[in-house]
Parts: sequence; C-alpha cells; structure tokens
Amino acid sequence: MRLINTRTHHVEEFFHNIPPYAILSHTWGSEEVNFQEYLLAIGPDANRYAHIRRKAGFSKIIGACVHAQRDRLDYVWCDTNCIDKTSSAELSEAINSMYAWYRDSVVCYAFLADVDTGVGMRADFAKKSGPFTKSRWFTRGWTLQELLAPKKVIFFDKLWRILGNRADLAETLSDITRIHIGALQDRNSIPKYSIAQRMSWAAGRHTSRQEDIAYSLLGIFGINMPLLYGEGQRSFIRLQEEIIKVSDDQSILAWEALSGSNRSQASALALSPSVFLSSGSLVSGLDTSRWPYSITNIGISMELPVICTSLKGTILVGLNCAHELRAPGSQNQKSSTNKAIARRFQVWIWLKVVGSDIYERIHSPASRSFLEELYPEGARRTMTRLFLKTSISDWPDTQAPTIHPTPFSNPIPQSKFLVVISFGQLRQRTRTFETVFPPGNFSICRMEPIHSPSGVEVEIVSAGSYNVLLSVIHNPYNGLEHGRHVVFTDPDGTIRRELATSNRKGGLNESDELYECISKLSVDCSDIKQEPSVYMEQQIWQDLHNFPRLVVHVTFQELRNMPFGSTE
Repeated sequence: MRLINTRTHHVEEFFHNIPPYAILSHTWGSEEVNFQEYLLAIGPDANRYAHIRRKAGFSKIIGACVHAQRDRLDYVWCDTNCIDKTSSAELSEAINSMYAWYRDSVVCYAFLADVDTGVGMRADFAKKSGPFTKSRWFTRGWTLQELLAPKKVIFFDKLWRILGNRADLAETLSDITRIHIGALQDRNSIPKYSIAQRMSWAAGRHTSRQEDIAYSLLGIFGINMPLLYGEGQRSFIRLQEEIIKVSDDQSILAWEALSGSNRSQASALALSPSVFLSSGSLVSGLDTSRWPYSITNIGISMELPVICTSLKGTILVGLNCAHELRAPGSQNQKSSTNKAIARRFQVWIWLKVVGSDIYERIHSPASRSFLEELYPEGARRTMTRLFLKTSISDWPDTQAPTIHPTPFSNPIPQSKFLVVISFGQLRQRTRTFETVFPPGNFSICRMEPIHSPSGVEVEIVSAGSYNVLLSVIHNPYNGLEHGRHVVFTDPDGTIRRELATSNRKGGLNESDELYECISKLSVDCSDIKQEPSVYMEQQIWQDLHNFPRLVVHVTFQELRNMPFGSTE
C-alpha cells in the first residue's frame, strides 16, 4: 500500500505495519494527477513540471495533506496518485482491497468540489434545495463504499471548509442517498441488511466504465473477484454469482424491471443495481428455516413454494424475503435491525417454463408481486425443485411479453401505495388460477400533478382494459388524510391519455377532478361480469425509509385467459 507523507509529500510504500492514515474521497475531474505525474511533480526536477502542480487534482492532494497534519496524521491515501494504473495486476489488487483501505483509515475526507458554502449559503447548505444535497459526489458508484466503510467521514466544500461529519448529517445523508440510517450510524451493521437493500443503495449511481458499477460493490458484499474490463454487463452477473456462493439471501432475486422496458432477458439475475431501486424495504429470512440454493451449469438450483396458474407454462414462486412495513412512530424506522415489525408481504415472482424443470424470469414492471396470507397454507408449503436460467441472451421476438406503453412517470420508492394484487380466483382443490393474465399486461403507473396544492398522489393499476385508479391526499402537516379509488375500463387508452394531458397542465389538483374526468370519459361497464374488487386499508404504515404507505388490495377477476404477450 502506497501512502503520501503529509510533511514531505513523497510517496512511501508499506507491506506490513501500516501507519495510521487519512484517506481522500472525491469525484474525478479533468485535471487529476496520476501516479507517474505526481512523482515528476514532487521529484528533483519539480520546477520543470510546474504545470502539473497547478492542476486542480494536485491541489486537492495537498489540501488533504494539510488537514491530515492538523489531525496529527503523518500519511494520506488518494486513489489518483497512490495506484499505478498502468499495471493491471496492481489495479485489480487495489480495487479488491479498496473497501478495507477505507475501513482501516483513521478518518475519511470527503471533498465535494462542486459545493460552495460561501457568504449567505452556510446556513442552508444541507437543505433539500441546498448545494450539499445536489453534489455530484452522491451520484457516483465508488463513493458509496467511501461513505459507508470508514470509521469517520468529514465533508468539505470546494475551499476545504468543513461541512460536517457523517454522524451529524446522518438524517440528511439518508434522505439524499436512500441508505438506511442504521448503516450510516453503525458501519458494523451493514452485513445485517438484505442483499436487495444494499443493492438499492447503489441504484441511481453511475460509473465511467460499465464494469465498475459491479467492482465498486465488492466490499459492500464482502466479495473478491478478478477484474475483466471489457465484459460489460457480465461483471454484474458475476458479482451476483459470487454473492450466491456465500449467501442464501433470496432477496437478490427480488428485483423489479423498470417501467418502460420493452425487451426481456432470460436471466434470473439483475443486469444492474437500478432494478433494485424500490427494494429498500425488502428484508430476508421471512421463513427462519434455511432455503439453500446454488449456481449450476444449468442455472440457479432452488427449492421454492410454487403456485401453478392456468396460463400454460407460467408459475408464481415465493422467495424467502418480504416487503416490510411498520407502524408510524416506531423508533429507528430506517434500520432493518429494529424488532418492532408490523407486517411483512412475501415476494413472489413470475417464471416461464423453457424446459424440463427449467424456468426463465419474466422481465416486466409487474413481474414481482406482494402477497400476504391470500392463499392456502398448502400452496405456500408445496416446495418444488427447479432451475432458474442465468444467461443474459434476449428472448426470441415472438415470445417477448408486451409492456403496454404508459404516459405516466415510473414508480418510485416514495410511492404512497403498496398494492397487493390477487390474480383471479384460486381453485382450492388444484391450487391453480381459474383465470389469469400475463404480467406483461399488468402495470402500476404513477401520476404526479405538476401543481398540486392539495398534495394528491395517484396511481393506476391496469390489467388489459381493466383499470383501478387509486388516489390519496397527502397533507404535509397531518400526513395521509384519506384514500379513494374508482374502477373503469379503458380499452383504447383514451382515459389514461386524457389524465396524462390534464396532469401535465396541472389541471388535476383535487381527487374530485380526477373522478369527474373519468366519469365523463369512461365507457359503459355494465357488461363486466365481475369488475376488479378493491379494498383500501385505513391505517397508514411506514416503510423502512419512513415513507408513509397505504396498503391496497386489488383483485382482478373474470379476466379472459389471454395468450402470453397479448396486447389485448
């Protein structure tokens, strides 16, 4: 490990007995100084390389040295000039050791080059609209481990003025990053969070190279693996395969495809952390008994509870993980270690058969479902051995499930609804659905009025031409006040388009206006044998991010048995 001497600024190498050191966290800019350039800038001919010393990257390193001296530390580590990136072996060793280096540091200096807390900005720098919350530092993949691993993190603005430390800013940092506050307050608790929860922390973060989104997560999951730049998305698949070798946490399979996706992949494993965006409240170990599984040359070998459907070749399987909700006011809501659990909704995923006991994960925004004691105990305990494919080849065009395009914004973690879906009527005797629709024809969409003084939040649950509009008034002072729903048919999408247009104009600011719009446009529903039933619970719950959630049970019944991928 190379360290910078804070007094001489020379680089020294240590193999054993590494001295106490500070470590720098930052985002790369256009004027970074690499290992070779730094040696020239501090060498005997330093005057010849004054242009290097004038770079912003060099000043950043010196700034870290100054603050380390004030903290009575003789050494600093920085990724730009302490790693010889011309050596692939050294780079691989450094990336696999990175989390440990940050963990073992005395203090981490997080330098936010795009934050200025000058005159008139100091008091509100950490507010939602302040410069601190908008820093690029919070969007980068590598800074996730740099935020979580160190014993202490101190934040600085562009002129090295102290903004605060991780402990004091924990609430603000949790709001910005969607990281559970317990992980920010106690780094030793990180392994207690489910794989899906830890993946959700990386959702929305970016790296310059595609492979680095996987490599930057190695330490978060305690994984070591060789680096293969050029493998693209395969790096994230490899990361998950390595996690499965050492963990039986099935939440790794509980991701949900992003809305708007129009292609399906065969892999049961995710292609990026982005599909875990709404998984921050997924906890593992719903059943305390062990559910081991493993990677084989066929795919993931698992034994899972199965619910068969009348749709040929399609099944629902239950994972040993759940979406957790808690009663409002529970202490330490954002920590998964809190024992005051209120409710858990088991995660079920849709699979499609492709061979003898071999299944593919159906990739659509509705391929993950939440169930809570809706089916007989026998169905839950019917364990079946099956294989889930992990290849990332595309589905054949003729089999790709149709995702209905929607004008509404993508679902986000702050959604006020947790929608629990029942798929038709279950036959008690055979435990198969009498009627079922493919996930590709099911969607949950969210509308966000641009101007909404009343705080109305709206989602539409759709299955074929059947729609359920859910709305709730959110009062910033009193929380969620009440919820409403209406069932309507919209075979050609006219109503949804009209709602979207009104939404963009800011014309639907009250729930009454939404229902009036629907009543004017809705077609005659008298021919519906049995319209979807909706039960909206009255009590308000909170997820593990402290966001209010209203549980809504929607049951679509008497649906036609549409072929897989139908656009009807």
